[in-house]
Amino acid sequence: MQLNMVRRKDARCNNQGGFTLIEVLMAMAIFLIGILAVLIMQIRAINTNSGARSVTENYTWAMDKVEELLGLPYDDPNLNLGTFAPASDADSIDNNCNGQIDEAGENGAIDITWVVQAGPVAGTKWVQVTVTQSVPLSGDKIVNVDFIKANM
Repeated sequence: MQLNMVRRKDARCNNQGGFTLIEVLMAMAIFLIGILAVLIMQIRAINTNSGARSVTENYTWAMDKVEELLGLPYDDPNLNLGTFAPASDADSIDNNCNGQIDEAGENGAIDITWVVQAGPVAGTKWVQVTVTQSVPLSGDKIVNVDFIKANM
């Protein structure tokens, strides 16, 4: 009788419950799907941040031009009625993003223009400043800033 109990005890100890190959492969597949989701999320976050950076830079260039135009006298030639599009090497913008502003022969993806029209009230001019950045594969990023210049 004691011999029978010893065999049963040994049988229980030899029962090796582990993971099968299928269970391991399924766990790895689920883990891989999770990792791929995180990687896709990171790629989208990087692209979104890049786009937001471009829009912020364009808005900064537009506001710089607005401040420049607001500081000019009411009858300055840059505030005559019409559309203005300065050359890339004279627009106070680093058009080719190389760290140099208005270098000779500069040409790049960023353009600035402004339109001056008669204002809604006599003695005012309505000005719209537009900064356009050409971005390959995702289209143009355009920022418009409007203001009214009073004859003071």
